[in-house]
Amino acid sequence: MPKVLVVDDEPDVVRLIEFRLQKEGLDVISCGDGRTALKLLEDEKPDVMILDIMMPLMDGMEVLRQIRSRRTTSRIPVIMLTAKTASVTVDEARQLWVSDYIMKPFDPEKLVVKVKKALKLPV
Repeated sequence: MPKVLVVDDEPDVVRLIEFRLQKEGLDVISCGDGRTALKLLEDEKPDVMILDIMMPLMDGMEVLRQIRSRRTTSRIPVIMLTAKTASVTVDEARQLWVSDYIMKPFDPEKLVVKVKKALKLPV
């Protein structure tokens, strides 16, 4: 079963995403900050990651930079899910090879489609 790591500091957002992805038969693990996310990446080896940008301890862009700099995590698909809409932020994320960029508020059904595409599953 494919594993998805959800990283967001808003518990309601995490619960919504967990519910929708588990309904699709995906294994979901989650956390609320960047430092924990990096540890979970190494320990759990998820197949895809959904990552917020604005978080405590370490923001999502720094998490993404660290993911891309590590041999063991550099190829994991990352979907950014954020309220930050500045083109500079979007451009920076794309330069770090993000699979997709979704703005909050978001449609849970569209998120499921994007996760399935990142996992190369039928939509």
